[in-house]
Amino acid sequence: MDVDGTLLDAWNFVFNAVRHSLTAYGYPYPTEKNIKKVMGRPLTEFYELLLPETDPLILAKTHQKFQDENFHLVKAFPKAKKTLQNLKNSGFLIAAVSNRTRESLLRSLKAAEIFEYFDVVVSADDVRNPKPHKEHLLFALEQLQVKPANSYMVGDTDQDILAGKSAKVKTVGATYGFLGSEIKKYQPDYLIDDIEELLEILR
Repeated sequence: MDVDGTLLDAWNFVFNAVRHSLTAYGYPYPTEKNIKKVMGRPLTEFYELLLPETDPLILAKTHQKFQDENFHLVKAFPKAKKTLQNLKNSGFLIAAVSNRTRESLLRSLKAAEIFEYFDVVVSADDVRNPKPHKEHLLFALEQLQVKPANSYMVGDTDQDILAGKSAKVKTVGATYGFLGSEIKKYQPDYLIDDIEELLEILR
């Protein structure tokens, strides 16, 4: 399961960090449409695609520093905690799969008070090829000892759906996340407009 935009309302956490990083070096702020096009990728790749003429490493470090000081901006979506609790009570194993660094991911999950619900947490630091590569998901499934055929990838960006399809798991697109209804273009097996709707699909 993806984290930002799927379980966590990370809009301010992400967009404020982007704005801070770009204005710090005098770069113009792109449109939200252009930002969304590269959302979900590892941070250095995100900036490399967003502004090819800049130094993505410097922007990524500035971005991370801002977020390190502003984890209070991370909030769980309404019903996210309740949904995770219901999944656990129903016997489901849950993995958090994110292209964030491990430290940032763990701090966010703990700040939003949902860390305890995950059996496995896999960040971009834990794999050679993060999402949309299938390795990211397959590594999580290996840790869970679950077969792809019995698994679902829930996410709000193309990176999530593409990774799920590549790993041959069922995919669930969250229309309330960063891409909004545009997630439909990537043809997930299911669509949800609210995290709680996931319970109906899995049951």
